[in-house]
Amino acid sequence: MIDYRRSPSSLFRTVVTVTAVATLALALPRALAPVAHAEPLPAVRGDIAKLATTLADLEATIRVTKFDSAELEKIGSDFKTTYSLRTLTFQYKQPDKIRLEGHSQTRGGAVLIMNGAMRSYEVPKLKLHKTENLEAHPGKRQSLLEFAGLVSPGTLQFMDAKLLREEKIGDHDSLVYEMRFQGEEKNSFYRIWIDKQTHVSLKREWCDSAGKLRATFLYTEPKEIAPGIWLPTKVEVKNAEGMTAAVLAMSEIKPNQGLTDEPFTLAQ
Repeated sequence: MIDYRRSPSSLFRTVVTVTAVATLALALPRALAPVAHAEPLPAVRGDIAKLATTLADLEATIRVTKFDSAELEKIGSDFKTTYSLRTLTFQYKQPDKIRLEGHSQTRGGAVLIMNGAMRSYEVPKLKLHKTENLEAHPGKRQSLLEFAGLVSPGTLQFMDAKLLREEKIGDHDSLVYEMRFQGEEKNSFYRIWIDKQTHVSLKREWCDSAGKLRATFLYTEPKEIAPGIWLPTKVEVKNAEGMTAAVLAMSEIKPNQGLTDEPFTLAQ
């Protein structure tokens, strides 16, 4: 995925096929420049852990159904490129294993795998491959939160949350949390609205280190994909001006199939 919380590296621009498979992550930002007055948040993982999904594993297809390049560029310079890959295959296994795969006519196939703090991506046609340990860089890690709007046990391994308030969104009662990456409390952060009944995200805001809104992600059309387990199947991406920049849809959803660890094995 493109490093939005810092200036994207030339490598990630080159492997846009890999970064594009992370579109469901909804343009996860990287840590921006810190501000001196920011205060670290206390860890309250035990509180938000009650809202973590019990989903054991998941496989689905993700499609970008709306794409406005001009509005995407207002969020970040690489957003237009990131969302240009329109169909992706997504796999997840609790607590923190993720695999995304996509294909481009110009760059061929590409795979991005995250297994705990380890991340690996490969674009065979471009002869690109890299595996890295992100244990010391939690802001570079991703979880089911960015990809599917669900807090997972893996999310809480490297993010801390602070309950801000309760709030009504439409007919939904929600809990509003501020979430920051552990050890990077002065950098960019999320505000997230979690449905008290279904435990899915209703809305997520990405703010920079100064608290300025960069983008909003609205999660809708939740479906009960397994008894007591809900998943939002549509995501609308809005820029800071409130303009819709992209819409994503999840289909062909297969929960709790008993996925093995094989799809998440890191390439050597």
